Order: sequence, then structure tokens, then C-alpha cells
Amino acid sequence: MFFELARRNLARTKVRSTLAVIGIVIGVMAISSIGIFGESLKAVVMENFKNLANELIIVPSYTHGYTSIDEKTISKLKKIPYAESIIPVKSKSALVSFKNKKTYATIYGMDEAEELFEIEKGTFKGCVVGSKIAEFFDLRVGSKIRIDDKEMRVSGILKSEGARFDISPDYAIILPIKEFDKVFDEEYSMVIVRVKDLNQIEPFKKSVERMINYREEKVSIFEMKMIIERIEEMFGQMTMFLMAIAGVSLLVAGVSILNIMLMSTIERTREIGIMRAIGAYRETILKIFLMEALILGIIGSVLGGALSLVGGYAIDMMILNTAEYVFTPSSALYVFLGISFGIVTALVSALYPAWKASRLEPIEALRYE
Repeated sequence: MFFELARRNLARTKVRSTLAVIGIVIGVMAISSIGIFGESLKAVVMENFKNLANELIIVPSYTHGYTSIDEKTISKLKKIPYAESIIPVKSKSALVSFKNKKTYATIYGMDEAEELFEIEKGTFKGCVVGSKIAEFFDLRVGSKIRIDDKEMRVSGILKSEGARFDISPDYAIILPIKEFDKVFDEEYSMVIVRVKDLNQIEPFKKSVERMINYREEKVSIFEMKMIIERIEEMFGQMTMFLMAIAGVSLLVAGVSILNIMLMSTIERTREIGIMRAIGAYRETILKIFLMEALILGIIGSVLGGALSLVGGYAIDMMILNTAEYVFTPSSALYVFLGISFGIVTALVSALYPAWKASRLEPIEALRYE
């Protein structure tokens, strides 16, 4: 009964009801689409760091006067059982030239580069250059570049990976340790450690404290897992902030529903008086008005939720050039969240008009002109 009465009342004010539904559609679509885009953006960024969660970076303890890591320390690190791989790294900034072009680049010395990076052309056996360095110089496998005064033949070009927290391969040149030592006289600047399992990070750190830092802090340890968690937290906060801004459009839709319900209360004052006179309870009037708002909220929210997938797809394609992460469980969660907000907003906006209508006295309502 309540549904039929509410549907009939909304049909009598089609234009206003349609405008209210459109407002809810826009609000729900904005909230859900931004949520989907935020989740997609986080997924794209985290894709670059998915293989770094079990990685630790060990650097000299600069605050205690150490500027490099010696061979003895590296030997101790290799004895710790929790490590799957220990990759000592030397580094030096140097002038690199090819033909008539020059630039400064970071030169890394390491023997296990294939465990960290992917090769696009050539092999790791020799001088390997990053994608941006190769693009700048227009290098090919076999090209000869000059690092300081030493000529090197390019054996491989790395696949473009973007930014990393340990080594940025796109702008790097990687040499085997022996080749690096022929050009530079440098100690190890860091050690990249990969543990077998995330649960072994803490045991590994405790072993370092016990075997290396037992007298004084020689090395510091940075967990990639913690950095990744911070990034995820930051993206979550950013998405919620953008959704809150988009929620303003839902607020506008709520005001529209409030206006419709108030106008409906005024226009139907005599009708409400007749209903009250023939025995309708206050709760009945309240339920009819709330049912009207609920119908508007459900229609607008469901339409907005469906269109938000289209909006999320369009935004992802325009900004991220991929829609891979649109149709995922997390996207469905944001659509559900948007629909829920839309329905709740509609009901909350109708509370006061519904209460006001239910409080009308029958005699006063019948006298209303």
C-alpha cells in the first residue's frame, strides 16, 4: 500500500522527481567513479613495486660515521640463513659520453643484476644501460660508450621499469664488479637483500643486529614492505579525500529532495488532512513520505552505480591508458558504497519533510487553502 501511494505521488510531480533522480545519479556516479579511479591508480603504481615487498636495503650508518660497507660485513650478511639472495652494490656518478653527446649518470657495480631487472635487448654479461640512457644516446647492443676515460661496449639494454626505491634502472649503467673496479676505486654503497618469506624479515633484522651491530651501529636497514604500505595508505587517503569532494554533488541532490518533499507537503496539505481525518496514523504519513524518498534514492543510486563503471572506465582509459582494474571486487565495493550513500542521503533529506507532514493536525490541514 505504501509503495503504491508513494509511486502515485511521485508520478504527479514527474519533472521534479526526475530532476531529483538526476541529482542522485550525478552524485553517486561521481563518488563511485572517483573511487574506482583511485583504486585503479593505486593498483597501477603498486604493480611496479609488487616484487619489492620481500626486499631489504642495507646502507652504511651515516649517523655513526660509516660511509661504506666493507667486505667483512658482506661476508657476515651472507651467513645469515634467512636471506634468499645478497646483492652487494657499488655506485658512482660519472660522466658518460657517446659521439658528440655527454651526460652524467649513476654507474652501479653488481654481479646479480638479472635478479633485480629485466633485459630488453642483449645480455647482462658486460655493460648494461638503462632504457632512458639508451634512448638519450640512441644506443644499440654493441655500441661503444665512454665512462670517464674508459671505453665500454654495451652488452644489453634494460627494460623500462619506472621509479624504484633501491635503484632507478632507467637512468643507470650497470657493470660487473670487476669492470666497475677497473674504472673506480669505491667501496660498497649498499646491499640489496631478498628474504625467502615476508615472515623472515624480522628474524633477518635481528640477526643483523646480533652479528653486525652488536657493538655499534654499522649499517641501517630499510624495509621496502613498510614503504609500500605507506604508499597504499597514502593512496587510500587520497581516494577518500576525492570521494568526499565528489560527495558535495550528493549533498546538492539531498537539498533537491528536501525541497521536493517540502513542496509536496505544502501542496498535499488538504490531502494529508483528509487522510488523518479518516483515521490514518502519523506513522502512516511518515512512511509514505519516506517511501517516496526511498524510491527516488534507489532509482537514482542504482542508475548512478551502473553509470559509474562507465565513468571509471573512461577516466582510467584517459589517464592510465588501461581499464584492467575497473572490473574488480574493489570497484564493486566502491559502486556499492556510492549506491549506499545515495540511498542514505535521500532518506536523511526526507526526514524533516516527512516528520512535518506527519505532525499536521487534521482540522488545520482541512482548512488550508
